[in-house]
Amino acid sequence: MRNHVIILAAAWVLLGGYAFALINPKFQPREHMWEVHRAVIGGKIVERNTDDGTMTLKVTDVFKGQFSPKTVKISTTEDLHDEVVFIHDNQPVVAFVAYERKQQRILFYTGNAIWQRATFSPDSPDVWTWEEVLDGQEVDSLFGCWNGDVQRFFDMVQEMKQKEDFFPARPFIQFGEQIIVGRFDQALRGVALYDIDGDGDLDAYGCSAAGNRVFLQTKPMTFEDRTEAMGLDGLASPSCSFADVNMDGRVDLLAGGVILLGSEKGFTKTKLLPDEADSEVKSSAFVEINGDGYPDVVVSKVNGGLHAYVNAGQSDATPFRDVTESMHLAADRAGAGQTGFFSPGDFDGDGLMDVFYAAEGMGGVLLLQDKDGTFKAGRMGLNLSTYASQSGLTGAGCMAPLWWDDRLSLVVPMDASFALFVKGDDELTEVVTKTNELENEPVENQIATLCEDLNCDGRVDIYTASRSGGNAYHTNRGYGSYMNATKRNPKAFPSAHAQGTFGMAAGDVNADGAPDILLGGANGELSLMVNSTLDKREFKHPTWHEKKLQETRIVTVSLQQAPGVVGATLRLLDDEGRVHALRQLGVNVNVGSCSPPVVNFATRIPGKASLRVDWSDGVSRTVPVVFGEAKHCRIENIERPKDSP
Repeated sequence: MRNHVIILAAAWVLLGGYAFALINPKFQPREHMWEVHRAVIGGKIVERNTDDGTMTLKVTDVFKGQFSPKTVKISTTEDLHDEVVFIHDNQPVVAFVAYERKQQRILFYTGNAIWQRATFSPDSPDVWTWEEVLDGQEVDSLFGCWNGDVQRFFDMVQEMKQKEDFFPARPFIQFGEQIIVGRFDQALRGVALYDIDGDGDLDAYGCSAAGNRVFLQTKPMTFEDRTEAMGLDGLASPSCSFADVNMDGRVDLLAGGVILLGSEKGFTKTKLLPDEADSEVKSSAFVEINGDGYPDVVVSKVNGGLHAYVNAGQSDATPFRDVTESMHLAADRAGAGQTGFFSPGDFDGDGLMDVFYAAEGMGGVLLLQDKDGTFKAGRMGLNLSTYASQSGLTGAGCMAPLWWDDRLSLVVPMDASFALFVKGDDELTEVVTKTNELENEPVENQIATLCEDLNCDGRVDIYTASRSGGNAYHTNRGYGSYMNATKRNPKAFPSAHAQGTFGMAAGDVNADGAPDILLGGANGELSLMVNSTLDKREFKHPTWHEKKLQETRIVTVSLQQAPGVVGATLRLLDDEGRVHALRQLGVNVNVGSCSPPVVNFATRIPGKASLRVDWSDGVSRTVPVVFGEAKHCRIENIERPKDSP
C-alpha cells in the first residue's frame, strides 16, 4: 500500500506566491492542509484509459474525516485527455477537496510534480472530473507548499495522523564561537576531529603540502600544537584518516598512502602499505571493505584510479594485501586511470561496503560490492568538470540517510549543482528535482559535502564546501525536502563559513550534544565553528514545530574499540521496531578527512527505545535506551558481544 497511494485532503486553499521550487514558510502542509481540511483519504490508480481520458481510483485508507466511496471514477475534459498518458498504473497522487454547496473543488498533485484541479458533485462523490492543469502563479505558489515526491508526501500525511510529523519551514540552526585552531603556510586539504591521544576529548588534525600538524585539546576548547611531540614533524600528505588497525587500543594514522602506528610515545611510520600506495595520492581513508572487521585502506590516485589494500589483522608486522585487481577495481569500467575523490558506504543495504568514485572522465562510477567480494561498476552520467584548470576538484560526496531515515542515499556535489541518488527495490533513481532548495540553491565551485545532523532535529543535513568561498548548508526538513538555511539566516555561521574550504570534519568537541565543524581553509586556517543550536531551544510562544523541537532528546553513542567499528551501522528503534534514525561510521571522508566514530542521535521517540549496533563484520547487539527528563544522555563504549569472532 505504501508504494502506490493517492492522498486526498478536504478544502481548497489558494496559496500566494513564492518562486518555483522554493519554500514558502507561510504556507506549509500541517497548517494549510491537515489542520483546515475535513477529510484525508488514500488510494491508488488501478485502471486508466488513454483513449477516453478516464481513470479509476481505489480508495484504501481514510486518514482523517469521513469518505464513503471505495472506488472513484475520474474523467477528464476533452483538452486534458492526453494528460492521462503521464499517469501510470499504481501512480501516487495528492489532492485537496473544498466542500461547497453545489460543487466540490479538488486540487491534486500527480507523480510528475504538477498541480491539477478537478470537481465532483455532492451527490456523486465517486465521480470526479479533471478540469485544469494549473500553471503560472498558481503553480509557483503551490510549489512553495509542496513540490516533492508523492510517496514521501503520503509518508508525511500518515505521520500527521499519528501526530509524529515534523516538517519545519525554518532552519533552526545557529553557530556561535569560532576558534582558529592553527594557521598553515599553504592551503589545507584533509582535516580530522578525533580523540588522537586517547584522553576522551576530540583533537584536531590538518593536512597541507607544507606539512601536517596535530593539535591536542589540552583544556576544554583549547588546542595546542603537539606535532613534534607526537612524532609527526616533517610529515605531509593530502589526506588523513584515523582508526585502530591492529586492535591494540591505540589510534593509528593513515597519512596519504602511509600507515603510522600509535603508541604512548606518539606515531611511528610503518611499511604496512607498499611504497606505491603513497605515490600520486589524491585522497585516502580507512574503509572496512572485506567484512572481517579490521580497517582496510582505499587510496585514490591522480590519473591512477582507486586502489584497495586489505588488513591481514594478524600483527603489527603483517603487510596489507593489495586487492585492487581481485576486487575488480583495476578494470576500465571501475575508473582505472581516472582522477577523483571517493565516498564509501553500504548504499544498497546488503551489509557490504560500496564506493562512489567521482571519476571526472566517466561522469562518476557507483561501485556496488557483490557477495563474491568484487565491485560491479555503473556509470552515473554526472557532469564533474569544473572551471578550474586542475581536474578532480568536485564530486566529493557522501552516503547518508538523506531521503529515507532507514537507509543510505548518495549526495554528489558538482561544480554548481547537486545530484541525489536513492536505491529502491529494483533500480537507482536520481531525485534531486524533488528536493526543493537542494536542487536550485547550490553555491559555486562546490568541492565536497559533509553529512551530519547539524541542527539536532533528528535528520541528517548537508554542509557543502566551496573552493572559492561561501559554503552552503541545506537543512533536511524530512520527506526528501531541503532548505537553504544560510539564505534565510545569513548570520547562522561565523566568518570561516564564507572562506574557501577543502576538508571538513564534524564532531561534538564540547560534548553538549551538537556537532561542531572543523574546516580546512584555502587560506591555510584550520577553523573550528562551535555549534550553539541547542542554546536556542527555548521559545516564548512555541509553534507546532518549536514544540516538537522542545520534545527532542539527544543520545550520544560510542562503541568500545574492537574489530568492526569502522563501517559499523547504528539504528535507533522505537518499541515497535521501526527505524527512526540510522548512521554508518566512517562515511564522512569528503576530500580525505575523518570524523570521530561517535553518533549524536536526536529523537522524539517517547519513553523507551532501543539501539541496534551492527559491526562491519556482521556481529550485532541491541541495547535499551530510556529517555527521561534529561535532554541529553550518553551510551558510551558499547561492548562487542564476547562470544563473537
